[in-house]
Order: sequence, then structure tokens, then C-alpha cells
Amino acid sequence: MDHGLRIAAVFEADPAKMGQSVGDVAVQHISQIAETVKERDIIVGVLAVPAKAAPAAAKALIEAGVKIIFNYSDALLDATPGVTVHSMSPAGELLYALYFYLS
Repeated sequence: MDHGLRIAAVFEADPAKMGQSVGDVAVQHISQIAETVKERDIIVGVLAVPAKAAPAAAKALIEAGVKIIFNYSDALLDATPGVTVHSMSPAGELLYALYFYLS
């Protein structure tokens, strides 16, 4: 089902992954976050990184202009006013869904 959402960009620190694709989107180096977010008018970012990398990644997204961050890392993130961070755990979300399915 299409909910009107699409992946606009994918960033990675590992040079070996540059140029690979996620769907039809090429993986870019993290140094391109600011330029790409502004160029593509991206307002939502998803962090699926190790906890120790999350604060720097969140900072880069916020400085680039992202207004909503979905944080799948274990890190607790601070955000500037006007930026919303939704922290979630895939395991927790699965348990939540199963609770309502089994109820």
C-alpha cells in the first residue's frame, strides 16, 4: 500500500557502501547530508545507526533543516526547539503490535 511516503536519500559512513542502492536511491556519503536535505527539501529523517553515532547524525540532520527525526538507535537525543524526535525500538514496536493482535 502506498501511503505517499518515499525514501528521498540514504546516507552511510562506510565508503564500501557508496553507490549501492536502497530501492532506486543510491547510497551517499554522510558528508552530503546538508546539501541533499536542502536540495530535496527533506523534513523527516530516520536514524538507524549505532547508538554512539546517533548524536552526530541527528545533529547533522537538524543543522540541515530536518524537523522530525525517527530514532531507532538506543541513544537519547536532544533536539533544538522546533525539531521533534521520536525514539522507538523495533522490538518494542513489535511487542506493541502483538499485544493488540493477541488481545
